[in-house]
Amino acid sequence: MFAPAVERPWRDAWPLVAQVGDGNAWVTGECWLFCRREGVAVLWVGSVTTPGATGDVYACGPCLAELDHMVRVQAHDRDGHGDRAAQSATLTAPAHVTKTCEHRQTERHDGKTYCRDCERQLYL
Repeated sequence: MFAPAVERPWRDAWPLVAQVGDGNAWVTGECWLFCRREGVAVLWVGSVTTPGATGDVYACGPCLAELDHMVRVQAHDRDGHGDRAAQSATLTAPAHVTKTCEHRQTERHDGKTYCRDCERQLYL
């Protein structure tokens, strides 16, 4: 459980948003967030994983400021509901992902081995 931010003295004294020249590892590249500009100073903010690939996410200064603002607004709104405990989202497998079968029970038909649960032929 999270304590509401109003109970934390640092809530209104969060550090400033990263800015070019602040000592972070800024590089020239494409902003992956809101503006999608190319050839601007960007900072690596993390990785993202999709069903098909994994990539590094970079953001420019103005987009980092917007993201910071959105996070602060969300934290403020969330903490305004003192009677509701903050809960993390329940992650489930996307609908397009088929359930994985462990092939625990097998059976033989016509000299071939099949999984009893998913009925796939197993090549042993």
